Amino acid sequence: MQQGKEIITIERLAHEDGLHRVQAAYIEQDASQCGYCTPGQIMSAVALLNEHHTGSAAEIRECMSGNICRCGAYPNIVVAIQHVAERANP
Repeated sequence: MQQGKEIITIERLAHEDGLHRVQAAYIEQDASQCGYCTPGQIMSAVALLNEHHTGSAAEIRECMSGNICRCGAYPNIVVAIQHVAERANP
């Protein structure tokens, strides 16, 4: 189904000059916790930011609801995403 399409994984998200802005925000906001769900959380966060679904914390939580974090880092995840969104839209 994805033949001929570009697939970006967590390993390709960072650039030669450093981490992707979402990866950096997760570190800054301590949104990683144990790290088990972090790759999926970050990839979902990148997608929702690309689709501009950052109008409110409720919208972010709804868009991220498919990813489960056993550590309960949800508040930090939302803050990290808001942090990136605010920097992109001053």
